Amino acid sequence: MNDVFNPSRLAFARRRLGCTATFLAAAAEVSPRALAYYESGERVPDDGATRRLAAALDVPLTFFFAPQLDELEPDAASFRALSKMSARMRDAALASGSIGIGLNAWLEERMRLPEVAVPTYERGSVDPGSAAQRLRFEWNLGYARVANTVHLLEARGVRVFSLPPRLSDVDAFSFWWRGRPFVFLNTTKSYERGRFDAIYELAHLVLHADYDLPRGRDRELEANRFAAAFLMPEDEMLAARLRNANVNRILEAKERWGVSAMALTHRLHGLGITSDWMYATTCRRLSELGYRRGEPDGVVARESSQLLSKAVRLLRERGLQPQRIARDLHVHPEALNELLFGLTMTTVSSVDLVDAEELRQRSG
Repeated sequence: MNDVFNPSRLAFARRRLGCTATFLAAAAEVSPRALAYYESGERVPDDGATRRLAAALDVPLTFFFAPQLDELEPDAASFRALSKMSARMRDAALASGSIGIGLNAWLEERMRLPEVAVPTYERGSVDPGSAAQRLRFEWNLGYARVANTVHLLEARGVRVFSLPPRLSDVDAFSFWWRGRPFVFLNTTKSYERGRFDAIYELAHLVLHADYDLPRGRDRELEANRFAAAFLMPEDEMLAARLRNANVNRILEAKERWGVSAMALTHRLHGLGITSDWMYATTCRRLSELGYRRGEPDGVVARESSQLLSKAVRLLRERGLQPQRIARDLHVHPEALNELLFGLTMTTVSSVDLVDAEELRQRSG
């Protein structure tokens, strides 16, 4: 850290919270014009204004005097349901992504994390369903049910983090950063939908690593088809005796693959196992029962990170208090807790080393 105010960090902190310049100026008791000067670097806030800005943005004073952050450009990430998201919400999510990059770099300097084993397939070389089947066999999964999608990704070197509760409108997003794949997941969604989001983002990492390609609906459809095929392999679906399955049968069968009722219904129809009439009837009935927006019968706790929990515990075993990470990254501990699937950094105990092979075995 130096003693020079970094205006880019002020703008970053505001984007992270998703607040407008007008709102921040009022909260920090500075004029909108003065705030614009501070963010552009034309003026430097005095000590009082700096403290008020830090309090309003929920960052330590040192945050404004630290080196430049690794900031993500909007085109560097793939978002689930981007069309439904405001630019302000997208930028807030990208800011969380930057904090995640910093946290991962800090951890990699101090411990061995799983090596990256995520392939990237040339666009157009394989359709999404075939790509999903290919990756399953490359990862030695065969047709077996994926026991835990987050653990599976972590075991293959994907850095998986959670999104802050204030970003509940963001489903998920992913990106490659300096050879590392990252996925950020919304922890307020159901167990089943969280699993689908994780593999949906895996699809983007595998199929859409070239971010110069045009964005749009086609990418979302490809990621959806990949996730459906990965979680519900075709051979298993054909052998499940679900031809023209009614709603009750769908609700019984969805647990087999750990997917939502709607996802299973769409997959059955896509494979021609369900007729157009039965598909429309089932979707309408599921919607009436509340399954379009969630899983009313869901009782399973959603998946979370095993790697991050073990990493924080290992640091404590080595005598490194979790608050040390926050101090080195110039954020409050709560900013890191937001990324750790609800793991409270101050209440963990010792455990063994982070081990990729163990993660693979547990991921199923």
